[in-house]
Amino acid sequence: MFTRLKISRWCLVAPAAMLLATACGDRTEEAPTPDPFISTDNPRDELTEADYGDLDPSQVGLNTPWGRNIVSKDAAPDRAPATLTNVSTQSSDGYDRVVFAFDSHIPGFRLALGTEAAGGCDGTGEAIEAPAHLAVELTGAQANRDGSATVADPSRTLDFPALTAAMQTCDEGGSVRWVLSMTGEVEYRIMETLGEPRLVVDLRRR
Repeated sequence: MFTRLKISRWCLVAPAAMLLATACGDRTEEAPTPDPFISTDNPRDELTEADYGDLDPSQVGLNTPWGRNIVSKDAAPDRAPATLTNVSTQSSDGYDRVVFAFDSHIPGFRLALGTEAAGGCDGTGEAIEAPAHLAVELTGAQANRDGSATVADPSRTLDFPALTAAMQTCDEGGSVRWVLSMTGEVEYRIMETLGEPRLVVDLRRR
C-alpha cells in the first residue's frame, strides 16, 4: 500500500520523469525523422566573428539558419518602392556573400533554390546555365531612377567556390529579380542590417 501511494505521489509531483511517467501510463511519442534539407542550427545562437565578416554585429537584425527552404517576407504595404543602390559580392571563410543595399528600407523578398532559371521579367529570356540557382525576388523595389540603372554592374561572372555568377534579370512593376548561379544546390542563409538597409545572402560552401 505504501509503495503504491508513493508512486501515485510522484506521478503528481514529477510527471515529466521518464520512468515514473511510464509507470503512470504516459506514452512518449517517437520523434519525427528530421528533414535533411532543414538545418537544425538555432538562428538565435550567437554568430561568430567569421559569420559576421565585415558586418557590425550590433547592426544585424533578422538572421536565419542555414537551409534550403524558401525564405520570404512580405513588402511593407503603402510604402514607396525601395531603390536598390548597390550589389556587392565577396568570398569569405566557409561561404560566399552577396549584399543587396537599398536607399530607404529593405523591401519584401522571396528566395528559392532551383536547377533552372530564365532571364526577363516574364521568364522567357535566355536561361542562365549553371548546376543550380538561387532566385532572389525583391518586391516593392526598383533598380532604376527615372529609367537609369542604379547598379553599375548588373551582371558579373565570378570564380568563387559556391557562387559563379550574379545577374539582374528583371526590374519592372515594383519587382527586381537577381539570379545567383552556383556550383550546386548549397545551403544558404540571410541577414538584415538595421542602420544601412541591406539584405545579406550567404551561400555555404559544400
